[in-house]
Amino acid sequence: MNKYSLAYVLLMISLLLTACGRPATGGAKEQAEVPDPLQTIEEAAEDIIDVAPSGGWDKINGNVTAVANAWKAYQPQATGDGATQAHQDALASALAQLQTASASKDAASTMQSANDLSAAVIDLFALYNSAVPADIGRLDVLERQIILDVAANNFTAAAESLNQTKAVWERVKPSVEAHDGQEVETQFQASLTTQE
Repeated sequence: MNKYSLAYVLLMISLLLTACGRPATGGAKEQAEVPDPLQTIEEAAEDIIDVAPSGGWDKINGNVTAVANAWKAYQPQATGDGATQAHQDALASALAQLQTASASKDAASTMQSANDLSAAVIDLFALYNSAVPADIGRLDVLERQIILDVAANNFTAAAESLNQTKAVWERVKPSVEAHDGQEVETQFQASLTTQE
């Protein structure tokens, strides 16, 4: 299964779980949607990962600036919304690494730091009542991490990322099954087998 097929399966899981609605879980605030600045950060991080291999540095720099501005806009509400200092520090650190990597036009480091940024922002998504469960975002981040690990010939890290993916999948799978997602479950399970 290539990365585009995997993206399709993750999208199908996301749509399946959001089509029926879902209750807020894990302490998510019932009334609060994911703030726009966090949405901006996640969208820009994914765009950076897509653009970096072709070297579109002007676009990447625009996205990095958008991320920095969005983070600055979100920070005043972070603690009040329940973001731990550790989560805030993780996002700030990933942003600093992204700024350094993109300034040096290092595609591999830029993609890695953008994925680290995405992982940090997904942890913040979990504070809110998102239509898409945070674990779906975690699956996306982990699957990208496997690709990055393999590209770096770090098969030990890839195996660890795959183990983490399986653990998150085990949390998501009951909800997929409850929403009549047997076909999606079969496709994702086949993807995990192929990756092994």
